[in-house]
Amino acid sequence: MLRTFWHRYVIVCLFATFCFNAWGQQSDNTPQSNKMLANLLFDQKEFAKAVLFFEDIVEINPDDETSYQRYLRCLVALNEQEKAIKFIKKRIKKSTNPLPYVVDECWVNTTFPSANLDKKYVERSQELLNLILEKIKSDANAHLFVSKRFEDYQLKEFAIKILEQADLVFENIPEISNQLALLYMEIGNRVSGLRKYSNMMIYNGLPFEMIKPILEIHITDSIEFILFQRILIEQIQENPEITALSEGLKWAFIKQENWSSAFLYTRSLDKRLKENGSRVFELGAICISNRAYPVAIQCFEYCVSLGETGFNWLQCQAMLIETKYDFYANNIASNAELVDLKTQMTKFERENGPQEATIPIAIKLATLYAQNDSLFTAKTSSGITTGFDMAEQLLRRYLGGESNPALGTATIDPGGNEGTSFTSILKKTSTANIKIALGDILLAAGDVWTSELLYAQVEKEFKEEELGQFAKFKRAELSFYRGDFDWASMQLDVLKSATTQLISNDAMELALVIIDNLGIDSNYLALNWYGKALLAEKQHHFKTAFSYLDSIHVSFPGHALSDEVLFIRARINESTKNYAEAATLLETLSIAYNSDILADNALYKLGLLYAYKLNNSSKAMEQFEKLIETYGSSVYIVDARREYRKIRGY
Repeated sequence: MLRTFWHRYVIVCLFATFCFNAWGQQSDNTPQSNKMLANLLFDQKEFAKAVLFFEDIVEINPDDETSYQRYLRCLVALNEQEKAIKFIKKRIKKSTNPLPYVVDECWVNTTFPSANLDKKYVERSQELLNLILEKIKSDANAHLFVSKRFEDYQLKEFAIKILEQADLVFENIPEISNQLALLYMEIGNRVSGLRKYSNMMIYNGLPFEMIKPILEIHITDSIEFILFQRILIEQIQENPEITALSEGLKWAFIKQENWSSAFLYTRSLDKRLKENGSRVFELGAICISNRAYPVAIQCFEYCVSLGETGFNWLQCQAMLIETKYDFYANNIASNAELVDLKTQMTKFERENGPQEATIPIAIKLATLYAQNDSLFTAKTSSGITTGFDMAEQLLRRYLGGESNPALGTATIDPGGNEGTSFTSILKKTSTANIKIALGDILLAAGDVWTSELLYAQVEKEFKEEELGQFAKFKRAELSFYRGDFDWASMQLDVLKSATTQLISNDAMELALVIIDNLGIDSNYLALNWYGKALLAEKQHHFKTAFSYLDSIHVSFPGHALSDEVLFIRARINESTKNYAEAATLLETLSIAYNSDILADNALYKLGLLYAYKLNNSSKAMEQFEKLIETYGSSVYIVDARREYRKIRGY
């Protein structure tokens, strides 16, 4: 007894100075000071010292639950389980509500060191568990309390047994079912957890959106998705009226990128709920963002088939045409397919435009004309009309250059920025987007000065906004093409801090090209040729572009622009559908210049080329995998992982 006293006295003295500010001028022997010191020691895992204080604290104040719990944990940490059990049994005898202490005794019996673990302790823990199950059989709240206490002790299997009994006795109490399902997921029993969650959608009317966040965390591979799908399909057959089940199945298909199945089930759900295509339209948008264009086309075709009474019929038609455009832009399309697409786009735009809903179609149709100038060049009564001419005429209609009687609009001066007719109907951002698109068309057609004027108008009107920054970048590019590198650098320096990461990254890349290569006269000449090659590429003068790139290669072998030259060559070859040559150039770049800024760009482009143009999945996976492993900080890392999983099939 005397030894214990002096032991405690020494500990108090050692920690008195450290803890002085925490409890002010109180005496070191007060209960409050002892409790603070005990907790401090416990947090520092000084269990042998902390236990001495907690022993006195729980004796003086039996209702102090925190100190009681910490006292038990100290004893267990010190392998003094027998002492802990004796202490708990005393509490059980004295308490009017012994249930929590029986749970504690059950826990302590599971904590004996494995070297000393006697069969009797295991059996005792099971006896206590069975006793608890019997005592709480008719009390739902007691089941929740006990399961939570077992969870606190990390005895999840015991907690599950408690909740399983509750679920059996009380049948589908949401709080019990949810906790049981979550525990199943946490211990890795996915079958039971997923089935429990699907049952909650049936018996508790739980919306799928409430379950989805948990599933997002715990379902991690394709096998588990397939398992969830099988459970849901089985239950949908028995409960077709439960829409949450179909929503869950749709989610599982989308997560696996099984777009065809997602479309079938979403369409059936849309019909059952009589939603007039809204749900299918949403899926179509998701498919577009994941490049699943064929299924997106199916989605919008279904929406259009519902007629004018369906969900936003005009927008559905627009999305169908836009999706076909994107599909052809990302895949090999024949001239016949391009002509058919042009016919559909023209019909839609003429019948419905100009108005806000037709602007995206108009811009893409203009781009189609410009990118396939020779295909769409035709003889007219006034002479030869090129694809560039058609593109310009179309976009100028949206700036007031032509009236549309169906809308009751008057003809407006094409050069005007303001008006009281159609241009005043358009949103300012829409007008700005049309000007940028028209600027791109005119630049490609060779009218550089008008192009810059349009960009400047947008930059002036949207100075601190994304559109204005984008227009500024376009002007900086034009200055670069013309060889005005100082002015281009000034603009790019401003854009490095642009709010949009894409603009900021593009600005930094072009700025680095200038900084790395603008120095002595020879570098200036190479950079000048490079800018002219880029402008020639924009204008589809590919022979001229190759001529400038060849000059750099011949006159300046090993120049710092060599990787950029390869990249532009690959891009031109891809745009002219020479995919094999483009792949060879990108592969050369990724190997020969693996430490340069374009190495990750090359690997990502190469992966897309193999995946979508050359139909070589294994080679595509190889490029994405190399990018992920070698360039962990690349801006393409997220997209590369997504493409890799898509090809692998999750």
